[in-house]
Amino acid sequence: MRQYIQILIAFVCLISYLGCSGDKTPTGWGQIQSGTEAHLYGVHFIDAKRGWAVGTDGLVLSTEDGGVTWLVRSPEKAVTPNALNKVHFATPNNGWAVSIRGQIHYTGSSGKSWTPQKSPTDAGLLDIYFLDETEGWAVGGGGVILHTNNGGGTWSRQNSPPTPHLWAVHFADAKHGWAVGKEGKILHTNNGGEAWGEQRSWTEESLLGVYFVNPQTGWVVGTGGLILHTTDGGANWQPQKSKTPKTLRGVAFRDSKQGWAIGEDGLILHTTDAGFTWSPQASGSPWHLLDICLYKAHAWIVGSKGTILRLS
Repeated sequence: MRQYIQILIAFVCLISYLGCSGDKTPTGWGQIQSGTEAHLYGVHFIDAKRGWAVGTDGLVLSTEDGGVTWLVRSPEKAVTPNALNKVHFATPNNGWAVSIRGQIHYTGSSGKSWTPQKSPTDAGLLDIYFLDETEGWAVGGGGVILHTNNGGGTWSRQNSPPTPHLWAVHFADAKHGWAVGKEGKILHTNNGGEAWGEQRSWTEESLLGVYFVNPQTGWVVGTGGLILHTTDGGANWQPQKSKTPKTLRGVAFRDSKQGWAIGEDGLILHTTDAGFTWSPQASGSPWHLLDICLYKAHAWIVGSKGTILRLS
C-alpha cells in the first residue's frame, strides 16, 4: 500500500511539473480581446511580457502581461490621423512606427507619447526594422530605403536599384539585410545598406514578408500563397508548397526549422521542418492576419477588426 501511495505521489508531482512549468510549450492559438474594431497592421514584443500593436488612425495598444490584456497607449489620431503600418521597439522605452507620406514616429516613453522624426521622403513607409536603439531601416513606396545610425535623429536614403513598392525589410545582423516588394523584387545588402543589389526570385507575385534566422537561411511570402526559401543568403530561392492560393502577409521563424506564415481569412501555416511541409493551424478568426511576432517560445499575431491572437 505504501509503495502504491509513493508511486501515485510521484505521478501527481510529475504531472504538476509538466503542467505548471514556467517554460511549458505553447499548444494552440487563442483569441485575445483587444478592445477595438480598428485594423491592426503591426505588432512587436521586446520580451515575453511587453509588446505593442499599431493600426488604423494612429492607434497604439500595449501590453505588459504577454498579451493577455491590452490597453490603449495612444488613442486614435493622437499620434497621427493616418494608419500606423508597422512598429518596432529596440528597448522597453524606445520604439518607432511608420505611416504614409514618409512619416516616422518615435517614442522614448514606452509609447505614452510620440514625436515625429524628420524624414527625407514623402513616400508611404510600410515597414521598419531596428537592430538596436541606434541603427534601423525603413522601406516603402517607390522602393525607398531609409537608414539611421543615431536612433532616427537623422534619416538618409540608401542607394538601391529602381524598384516598385517595398513591403518588408529584415536584417540577420548589422551587415546582411533583405527588402522585398512588388513584382517579385528582392533586394539584398551585405554591407549594412551601403549598397543594395537585386536577387532573382523567379516570380512576379508581390512579396509581402521576409524573415532570416541567420545570414544564409531565410523565407519570403507573398500573394498567391507564395513561399520562397533560401539556404545560401538568397543567391538561390526555391519555392515551397503552401497548398493555398491565399495571400500570405507575414512570416517568422523561431529557429532554422520551426516557423509560421500568416495571411488572408485567418490563415496560419506552421512548419517544423524548415518549410519542407506546411500545415494549417486553427486561428479561430475569419479576418485577415497582417503581422506576426515571435519571442522565444511565445508568439503573437494581429489583423483586421482588432484581431489579436496569442500562442498559449
